[in-house]
Amino acid sequence: MSWTINQLIDKAIERFSKENVFFGHGPADASEEAEFLVLRALDYEFDVPVDFETEIDDARAHHVLSLIEKRAVEKIPTSYLLNEAWLAGIPFYCDERVLIPRSYIAELLSEGLEPWVSPEKPVRSILDLCTGSGCLAILASMVFEGAKVTGSDISSDALDVAKINVTNYQLEETVRLVQSDLFENLEGETFDIILSNPPYVTKVAMDNLPEEYRKEPALGLEAGADGLDIVRRILKDAKSHLNAGGLLIVEVGDGHEALEAAFPKLPFMWLTTENEEDMVFMLKKEDLV
Repeated sequence: MSWTINQLIDKAIERFSKENVFFGHGPADASEEAEFLVLRALDYEFDVPVDFETEIDDARAHHVLSLIEKRAVEKIPTSYLLNEAWLAGIPFYCDERVLIPRSYIAELLSEGLEPWVSPEKPVRSILDLCTGSGCLAILASMVFEGAKVTGSDISSDALDVAKINVTNYQLEETVRLVQSDLFENLEGETFDIILSNPPYVTKVAMDNLPEEYRKEPALGLEAGADGLDIVRRILKDAKSHLNAGGLLIVEVGDGHEALEAAFPKLPFMWLTTENEEDMVFMLKKEDLV
C-alpha cells in the first residue's frame, strides 16, 4: 500500500500507544514524537510548510515504518534512531555514546544567565564539566561570543561525539575539548563560569528507570546512593578553578533536598526555569569553602 505522511504519523501514534512508549527525551507525548520522527526521517525541515497528504514512495515509507517499530518495540529513543536531538532550538548530533541532550541549564544559557551575568563584565572563559555531546559548551559559545569554552568529559567516546558537534558548528577555535575526570586534567586553569549537568541519578532510581533511559550510557546517569557522588567532588574543587566573582552552575535534578542536607552551610541559589524552580543551583566563588 502507499502511505501519506499523515498515515505514517497515525501509525506511529498507534504503535507508541500500544507498546507503552515512555516520553522523556524531548517530545511530550505520542503525537508530538510521532510527528518529529516521521518528518525528520523524511528529511523535512521544521520551518518549511508540509503537505501531510503527500504520498511517500515505498522505500522511504518502509524505512520510516522500520524506525517506528524500533522505537515502539525495542524502546530505542528517537534521537538515537535519527542521530539528532534538539536543545534550545538547536540540533545536535547524538548516538548511544552519549546521553541525549537535555538540560535545564540550556534555558538559562538562552537567557544569557541574566541577571547574574552582567553585560558590563564580559565572560571570557567557561568550563562545561561532563560535557557529553558538547551541547552546553556549544550553546555557551553561541551566547557568550568571544569567550573561550572548555568542554571536559571522562569518556573518550563522548568527546568523539562532542567533536562532531563542535565541527558541525565550526567552533573549533572557541570550544576546546579535554578528556578529564572532572578537574583532574585542568590543573591551574580558572574560569569565569563553570557549568555542569553531571550524573545525578540515585541507585534506587537507576533500578527503576524506563527502558528508554537504559539505552543511554549509565556512566552519564548514575551517581551513587544519594545521587551526589559527582556533585560532591565538583563542590570540593570548584573554588580553585573559578576566577574572582566566578559562578558555579550545576544541575542536580531531584537532588536539591539531599544536597542542602549534605551541605547545610552553603548558600545555594536555586534558579528558576520555565517548568522547574529547584533543579539547578548557583554558587559564587566566594560562597564555596
